[in-house]
Amino acid sequence: MDKEELERFVETEQRSKSNTKRIDNLEEKVDDIHRLASSVELLAAEMKNMREDFNNMDNRLKEVEEKPARNWDKVKTTVISSIISLIIGGVGGALIGLIIK
Repeated sequence: MDKEELERFVETEQRSKSNTKRIDNLEEKVDDIHRLASSVELLAAEMKNMREDFNNMDNRLKEVEEKPARNWDKVKTTVISSIISLIIGGVGGALIGLIIK
């Protein structure tokens, strides 16, 4: 092995060691990226669950808000029905009173 071949061999060895270190660093970075991607996937699933929970709470809140309005509608219907019944009863009673005299 002559001097030129020896120098090439040494350079190749040095390059090989350098490349090995770079590959090791890249492997660590790939592992970090994989962990990050897994974390993002979990966050996306949690966000989906939170959105579903929010939609359920929104629907329940709407029901709670609508309940007093439905009760008020029932009260108005009852009052109007009572007034109409009173008027009809009064007019009917007056007519019967006139007919009987």
